[in-house]
Amino acid sequence: MMTFAEYNARLCDKDLQEYFQYLLLERAEKPENETIKETIAELQGIVLQGRLDGKTVLELREQCKLAADLAEQGKIEESIAKIQQILSVYPEHYSAFYTLGIISFEQGNFAEALDCFKQAFESNSFFVDAILRIFDCSVCLGDTSDANELLSKALAVQPEDPELLETKRHLESGTYPERLAKYMEVPIEKEAELKQELLKLKEMLESGNSKEALEKIKGLV
Repeated sequence: MMTFAEYNARLCDKDLQEYFQYLLLERAEKPENETIKETIAELQGIVLQGRLDGKTVLELREQCKLAADLAEQGKIEESIAKIQQILSVYPEHYSAFYTLGIISFEQGNFAEALDCFKQAFESNSFFVDAILRIFDCSVCLGDTSDANELLSKALAVQPEDPELLETKRHLESGTYPERLAKYMEVPIEKEAELKQELLKLKEMLESGNSKEALEKIKGLV
């Protein structure tokens, strides 16, 4: 197998299509290997398109990593500025859209995050993580129809991908993976607070105060 260093050295200099096909087979056998998954995505989304030279591909990869690191450190404005720089060089950079989606998702802007992850997937149908996050956003928004449709498109090009197959099982069974737990579970203190508000609403309705009750319903929603 070609080493990662050899792959970097050959970027855009030689035909890497054969290596790409080899990695697809390796992915099925070694689903836990993140480097294989990321290299498949980079090959399909950027390298084999031949629109950037190898040096630029490497530079953008490092800038994407920096943007993701800045976001993890809570330096959101700096991360977004870096992402904008990346997109100014390569407007279809799937990884930049992905990081932008992660920022929105962590801030609870699920609809905005969904749009970013969709753009990442449209730019690169081999970018598995985009589909996983589209599923996450769809679950949080309460509508998985888009996730189902896009997952089918992803499986059409990667029918044996283990993470896509796992996501399909979650969709079919109506479950969600562990990474979504913190977004789906209502904290105990919030649950108690909600019960108190519902009791107040019940009292309003029983006393005939329907106008005020309607306003409270709107607020709760």
